[in-house]
Amino acid sequence: IENVIYLSSPHDQRTWWQSENGVEHVSIRLDLEGEFHFTHLIMKFKTFRPAAMLVERSADFGRTWKVYRYFAYNCSKLFPGIPNHPSGLVDEVLCDQRYSEIEPSSHGEVRGDRAVQSGARGLGGMGSPIPSFSQVIFKVLDPSIPVADPYSPDIQNLLRVTNLRVNLTKLHTLGDNLLDSRREVLHKYYYAVDELVLRGSCFCHGHAAHCAPAPGAPTPSVPGMVRHTHTSTARCPVGPSSHTELGAPPGPWALCLRAPHAGAELRALGAVCDGCQHNTMGRHCHLCKPFYYRHPRSDIRSPTACAPCDCDPAGSLDGGACDGHTDVALGMIAGQCRCKENVAGPRCDRCRHGAYGLSHGDPQGCQPCRCDPRGTVAGSSPCDPISGDCYCKRFVAGRSCSQCVPEFWGLSYDLGGCRPCACDFGGAYNNRCSMEDGACPCRPHIMGRQCDQVQPGFFCAPLDYYTYEAEQATGHGHSHPQLPEVVRDSAGRMVTWTGLGFARVRDGAGLTFRVDNVPYPMDYELLLRYEPE
Repeated sequence: IENVIYLSSPHDQRTWWQSENGVEHVSIRLDLEGEFHFTHLIMKFKTFRPAAMLVERSADFGRTWKVYRYFAYNCSKLFPGIPNHPSGLVDEVLCDQRYSEIEPSSHGEVRGDRAVQSGARGLGGMGSPIPSFSQVIFKVLDPSIPVADPYSPDIQNLLRVTNLRVNLTKLHTLGDNLLDSRREVLHKYYYAVDELVLRGSCFCHGHAAHCAPAPGAPTPSVPGMVRHTHTSTARCPVGPSSHTELGAPPGPWALCLRAPHAGAELRALGAVCDGCQHNTMGRHCHLCKPFYYRHPRSDIRSPTACAPCDCDPAGSLDGGACDGHTDVALGMIAGQCRCKENVAGPRCDRCRHGAYGLSHGDPQGCQPCRCDPRGTVAGSSPCDPISGDCYCKRFVAGRSCSQCVPEFWGLSYDLGGCRPCACDFGGAYNNRCSMEDGACPCRPHIMGRQCDQVQPGFFCAPLDYYTYEAEQATGHGHSHPQLPEVVRDSAGRMVTWTGLGFARVRDGAGLTFRVDNVPYPMDYELLLRYEPE
C-alpha cells in the first residue's frame, strides 16, 4: 500500500497499489497516529473508479467510525435510504453519484476535501464542478453552504480525525458479468490507486500555522515532513511561518497586537482576533474574505494585500468568488475565477464554444446550443452566443437549422444542407415537396417522387395526340368549300407543320374541322397551329 505514497520506484517508474483480482469489498485504512484537522484528500486511479464506495472517519483511534460520504453510480439502488441532494446542513451524510461513472477508464483523478474519495472514479463535494479530466475538489466545509462560525465545536468535530477508511464495495465491469454469472468473470477486474495525498493541519487551537516535530523524532528525509506518534503528538510552534496566506502570527498573546490587519486584541483565552480590517478574516486576520484574494504583488502588511475578485457573478461559481490564495496542489491560483460549466474567459464573462445566453440564474451559466449538425455551417460557432440562433447552410432554415427551405428536402451533411425538389413541371401541382422524403404533389394518375411517371393502366398523351389537318377541313364563308392544299417539301428546311402541308385560307374565310374520334367527354385543350404568309 505504500506505493500510493511513494510514487516512484528506485528506477523512477511510477508505482501503484492494486487490489486482489475479482474481490469487490476492499478497505484502505490510514492510521494517522495523532489528531488532525482533516481538510481534503487527493486520490489518483489507474483503472476504473469504483461503482460504489464510502468514506469513514474515526476521531478515537479506530474505536468508533462515522461515514463521511457515500459514492455510487446509482445511489437509490446501491445505498437505499441515503439522500443524494443536499439540504443545506454542513454535516449531512449524502450519497453522490456524479463521480462514479465508468469513464475515464484510467488515470482519473479524485480530489476530496470533506471525505476520502476513492476508487477509479471521481468523487467530490456536492455542488463542485466536474472538470473534464475527472479531478474533483471536495471540501470538508462545502463553500455553497454558509457556516456562521467555522470555529464552533460542531465544525471542529467535523474536521477532527485520527483515522480514515475508504471502503470500496462494488467494481465497475464492462457488462460481461450480465451474460455469465460465474465468479471467474470478475477475476479480470480490480481496484488500483497510484497516488494518495492527505492534506490538513495539526490541532494547534489557532496558535500556529504549521506542525513541528515531536521531541526526539528522527530528522525527516523530505523537507517539511514531520513524524508524529500517538504517544507524543505534534507540537505547535508560535514563531513565524511561511505557510500562512498573509503572514504567520508572531505568538499567542502578542498575536493581534502585532498582526498587520487586526483591529482589536485577543479574545480571552482564545487567541482569536476581533475586528479584522482591510478585507481580512480568520483567527489571526490572516485570510482574505470571500470575494477577495491575496494579491501577489502587494506587500503583506499593505491595506491592499487582499484585492477584490474580478469575476462576472453571472458566469462564476459562488456568485463571483475567486481563489483566495495560490495552492498548486489544489490547482488554485490567487484571483482565479471559477467558471460555471458552460462559461469561459478569465472573468467567466462569456459562454463557451457551443453555448449561449449567459445568465445569473442558470446553474450552468449558459445553455448549450441546440443546433442540428446536419444543417449547421461546418467550422463556425454552432450558434450566436447571445441569441442562440444557429448558423445555417444555404438551403437550411429554422432557429436550430433543422428544416429545409421551401422547394428543398433531405436535410443532410451535404454542402448545401438540402437537395432541390425538382418536381416535374407538368406532372406535379407545384415544386414544393415533402421535406422528409422529397415526394412532390402529383396530379391524378401520375406517380414517382418527382411526379414524372404515369400510373399503370394510363398513358400520357402527347400534345398532338388528336391532330386534325387543315388541308382536310371544309372551308366556309366567301371561299370555296374545298380549300386549296399547299404541299410543302421538307428538304433543306425545318419542319414546322404536320401532314402534307397546309391549307391556304384567305381573309374572311373559315374552316370546319370534323372531330369524330374523341372517346368520351372531358376537358380538352384546343391548340391551333398556323403560319402567316
